[in-house]
Amino acid sequence: MAFALDYPELEGLYSLAGGKFRLTVLLQRRVNELVGGMPRLVRVGHEHEKDYIYIAVEELKRGLINLGEDNATVVKKETKKKK
Repeated sequence: MAFALDYPELEGLYSLAGGKFRLTVLLQRRVNELVGGMPRLVRVGHEHEKDYIYIAVEELKRGLINLGEDNATVVKKETKKKK
């Protein structure tokens, strides 16, 4: 089954990212990072292990990534690791 967002959720993501363009760029850049081997900032279930769009969206929803002022750099927040 493909990952899908409903319209209200998508509108919320536009707001988090600062608009449709910024959301598109942010997700594209972050997915490229994940495909290239960068570590995930969230844990996901086995069914989403290779679903990089899902992972990037979850990172955005949790406030762990944002697009830099240059509209090109993915800015990541440090996550606290449990001991």
